[in-house]
Amino acid sequence: MSHPKIAILASGSGTTAEAFVLAGVNGTIDTQVELVICSNRSAGIFERIENLNKMHGLNIKCIYIGKDSHPDPKGEEEALLNMLSNSNVDAIVLMGYMKKIGPKLVKAFGWRNDFTSPYQAKMLNTHPGLLPESAGMYGRNVQQHTLDLDLPFSGQTLHVVSEQYDEGPIIAEHKVAVASGETADTLFAKVQKAEKEYLPKDVDTFIKKRLEYLEEN
Repeated sequence: MSHPKIAILASGSGTTAEAFVLAGVNGTIDTQVELVICSNRSAGIFERIENLNKMHGLNIKCIYIGKDSHPDPKGEEEALLNMLSNSNVDAIVLMGYMKKIGPKLVKAFGWRNDFTSPYQAKMLNTHPGLLPESAGMYGRNVQQHTLDLDLPFSGQTLHVVSEQYDEGPIIAEHKVAVASGETADTLFAKVQKAEKEYLPKDVDTFIKKRLEYLEEN
């Protein structure tokens, strides 16, 4: 039986994507990364994936689709839709993807109002906070918001992508306690550590449950 495969959408250095790839290499999870699409031509993820391919004998395709290659946002969305539709992947996971997902992509892969189960969708996002409290925020802004409100926890949440930011069904969440004297930077580092620890297994579990759901329905 072949391994489940995912496509990753990213915009930055790719440390979370790297953690996911290594979890597959190490046999911690069954799911493997097939494709990486980055919205930032100069992002560090390109070199990171190239190094992983060389070190572990992988063949992960890493491509750029962004405003330089497609100045028209509609053209960019169509390029993403075509690439993902023609990729034989079991899920699409946003890992630090700093662009809003367009309506065509959501309709094709994300959450729709007529769905009754999250396993009808195949596009997920990892969010560096607890939802719905930090919906629409990103990065260190989430952690500063947590500190400003004197909340006891931040966390990492995996959810289905919907048309509105961070409103799709929650698949998994992991709380990260706020320590005395915490700063946005130290809290963000703890959340990122939790993300790298839990995300691979959470996605792997989601895919397996999704495949079971599709077989039964």
